[in-house]
Amino acid sequence: MNAVIGTAGHVDHGKSSLIHTLTGINPSRLPQELERAMTIDLGFAHFTSPRGDKIGIIDVPGHERFIRNMVSAVWGLDLVLFVVAADEGWAPLSMEHLRIITALGKHECILVLTKCDLVDKIQLQLVEDEALEHFLDTMGTLPDVVHVSAHTGQNIEQLKQIIVEKTQNLPERDELDYGAHIYVDRVFSVNGIGTTITGTLRGAEIKENDTLTLFPGNQPVKVRSLQRYHSQVDIAEPYSRTAVGLKQVNKKSVSRGSCLVANPDAITMSTDWVVQLDPQFSSMLKKQGVVEIALGTSHTQAKCFVYADGQLARLQLNEAIPAFWGQPMLIIQHGGSRIIGSGKVAWLHPLNPKLRNLLQEALTTINIKSADLESKIALEIQLNGYTLRHAGIKQPDDSEVLGAWWILPKAKQKLHDACANVLNNAISAMTTEDIAKSIQHPLTLTEAMIDQGCASNEWQKIKGGIVNSFNLSSDALPDNLQNLYDDIKACGISGFEAGKSRIVGIKRLLRALTEKDLIVPTEDDIFFALDVYNEIVKQIMINRKIGELFTIADARERIELSRKQFIPLLNRMEKDGWVKRIENDREVCKEYIEH
Repeated sequence: MNAVIGTAGHVDHGKSSLIHTLTGINPSRLPQELERAMTIDLGFAHFTSPRGDKIGIIDVPGHERFIRNMVSAVWGLDLVLFVVAADEGWAPLSMEHLRIITALGKHECILVLTKCDLVDKIQLQLVEDEALEHFLDTMGTLPDVVHVSAHTGQNIEQLKQIIVEKTQNLPERDELDYGAHIYVDRVFSVNGIGTTITGTLRGAEIKENDTLTLFPGNQPVKVRSLQRYHSQVDIAEPYSRTAVGLKQVNKKSVSRGSCLVANPDAITMSTDWVVQLDPQFSSMLKKQGVVEIALGTSHTQAKCFVYADGQLARLQLNEAIPAFWGQPMLIIQHGGSRIIGSGKVAWLHPLNPKLRNLLQEALTTINIKSADLESKIALEIQLNGYTLRHAGIKQPDDSEVLGAWWILPKAKQKLHDACANVLNNAISAMTTEDIAKSIQHPLTLTEAMIDQGCASNEWQKIKGGIVNSFNLSSDALPDNLQNLYDDIKACGISGFEAGKSRIVGIKRLLRALTEKDLIVPTEDDIFFALDVYNEIVKQIMINRKIGELFTIADARERIELSRKQFIPLLNRMEKDGWVKRIENDREVCKEYIEH
């Protein structure tokens, strides 16, 4: 079974040396790391098991200043090598690293006592006993223990064998319904490929030419190339370190903390979260304060409000970061490095105060630690009124099918009314993406509602997007459009001069009226109501024969307009095929037939 493992432990306890001895690969890649003999950022190595499984290893920094880099690696680990140096014993950051891996649910561990060649058996036993006591108190379990020396090679092969055995017998990975996803930990450019990201692939495989979605930005991206452990592949298997080359993606639009997903509906970008707190790690949280949030490979500042007797926290993030329901996260002391809280993401949307008590009540019966789909569906249908359909899961009572979603009738009506309200007040056709953003509903759910409305002829798809069917006529315009249309019509044959208007967004409004064929634009931003323009054409063209020439003075005898208005009007008439300019005269191209 492919797996990704990683180290944890105090600075200078021999994590990088251990990995080098295990794999033959030096995980340190930065010049500063080699110079200072201290891991600063994430390092990577791997080895192959006897049966051909790839075991990726992430080397994490142990120093307190780089604790955020350490946290960025832990989210994707299947197994942790918890390193304690036998000559130094349990250290302050050993405890902090143990708290981090426990809070993030990484209970598959091997306690590796390094530098065993430097101590006697009594010292070794004392260090082991103290470490196991901390594991039992914090994690509630006792890990396997291996005594090694990277210097002499003592028990390195035994450790490798235990790693292989444990990764081949991992518990079933609980990925909910995330599908293939990668939190980005490195971004760089490769000649001939372009922007390339690396991260730990989880959930499912990805293939060359797959279309994934990049968050933030909800941007569809195409997979140009794939590598696993420096080898080019057509298919990247999950639970492996993967490099993904992306087609036509600007490097500046991706950074550590970005997330590539196969199923964009499974992930949410939000600045307003509710978290079910873990009481074991959240006792230091104040009722209200500024903290840092770490999730996946991303982190940001947030305002934290603890409620429900310390069971829940509402987080108002400084910036939206991509997150999945049920995902573990850490709360870090603002301006420091201490972990002061942890929990699981329970809600990823702005929460109506009226629903807060309902959420609180629901979470007393839902154990997010189990992260089961039934709980997720029950919570979403109770609060949102809709949830994604899932194979093998019973459809919620009283719900209907709408595209890829289950939705309650009341929520469906609310969604319909929200779409209708947006389209009723739209000044021009709207894309489904714009509608979904405006009503703050998932895109695919909005698309399903729009498709149903179009099938019943309530709405129509036209070039440029979706419109209300009645908006295709001049009836029932939104107030802002109706008022402008009335003003243009009141100008009559003089025309409406847009340049003199102080209406905010006038060009957008005029474009909307033009799209609805209610007004006619001419040069110099002079606009005429359609029926006024048609009357002007009639007055100028009636009783004229094809090929007949007439001057501007001839035309002004029929309708009194200034030269400022006439020139743009005649040019518009030429565009519409009525006349053709011959020097300073106009030649009739088609006869006006009065109906």
